[in-house]
Amino acid sequence: MEFLNLIRTIHVLSGAFWIGEIAVINFIIIPAAEKMNDQVRSEYFAKVFPAVFKMASILAVLALITGVALVYLVTGDDLSRLFAGRWGLSILVGGIMATVLAIFHFFIEHKLARKLGYIQEKDPNAMADFHIKLKIVPRLGMVVITVIFLLMINAARGIW
Repeated sequence: MEFLNLIRTIHVLSGAFWIGEIAVINFIIIPAAEKMNDQVRSEYFAKVFPAVFKMASILAVLALITGVALVYLVTGDDLSRLFAGRWGLSILVGGIMATVLAIFHFFIEHKLARKLGYIQEKDPNAMADFHIKLKIVPRLGMVVITVIFLLMINAARGIW
């Protein structure tokens, strides 16, 4: 039983830190960058975003691996529990959404992060396009991860 609690703790913390990181991006990093001139903003993003991206990657992987482990530890071989009842449906939908968000992070956001290095100081139009995407992507991520978090709370405590 202690192993289950350890996995659950890692899962909850990684999910909470993941949503917290997206909140920091949306409410601190991007608003601060909007007040900077283009040159300073480009340097700021080039220094800050590799660390932010790496942390998001670690948190996403931890949340997904521990989530799969929890499903296995709780259901055993009876995955039909995921298709019935409040708990199962919340876990199933939240898990699928988290997987899609992580795939988006590793493939789409990764391309955006690499693009930042290529366009920095070279193409002002491309940099402006990057900044627009940088506003939209974290906002969508915040909505998605908040829904995931609410689904997991629903699974654990039953709010619906």
